[in-house]
Amino acid sequence: MLLGGIDEAGRGSVIGPLVIAGVSLDKENIQILQGEGVLDSKSLTPRTREKLYPKIILRAKSIFVCKIKPKIIDSYVQLKKLNSLEVQFMTLVSDNLVVDKIIFDACDVNLDRFKRSILENMKNKSVKIYCFHKADQDNTAVAAASIIAKVTRDREISLLETRFGIRIGSGYPSDPITKTFLKDNVQNKAFKEHIRFTWAPVKLLANKKYQTKLL
Repeated sequence: MLLGGIDEAGRGSVIGPLVIAGVSLDKENIQILQGEGVLDSKSLTPRTREKLYPKIILRAKSIFVCKIKPKIIDSYVQLKKLNSLEVQFMTLVSDNLVVDKIIFDACDVNLDRFKRSILENMKNKSVKIYCFHKADQDNTAVAAASIIAKVTRDREISLLETRFGIRIGSGYPSDPITKTFLKDNVQNKAFKEHIRFTWAPVKLLANKKYQTKLL
């Protein structure tokens, strides 16, 4: 029996992609990864996540990852349908896993509504699904997916830093490095495709910059 886990990284970020990852594992490799220390990615350091990443790749029966660009995220946020966007890509991931059962880390506060949305969008109706909040804290397959998603996203941010020769930080609005980056670059066309302009901190900065130009 193959158990799948699906989770995301970067939902609350103001910079870079939202990454959704899925991992399927058999019982033996779930136990092995538990012994290796696979836990919810948020409870691990970046160095530990990087060490675990290849071990998950080695043990997984299948892996599928989607990277959603800021422009697409903004279009859904404007419609107040960010959860709908996540459901679309989570089901895309689920349909590309070799799996018998899947556990989803639900993005919707209403678990029943989230599960109905998943079932409506999934093509493979034979797969049994389970939806929980904070599933990455309780299930190794979901925790493995969270690590794959987080490492993938962190690498995307690192690539941007290398490409432009500038520090971006984590990409989250609470990060002082990210705050400085936004303050200096919110109107820089080179970064336009990498910033989520529907996020409140970005809109506030953009408006201030625009008003300053008019003075």
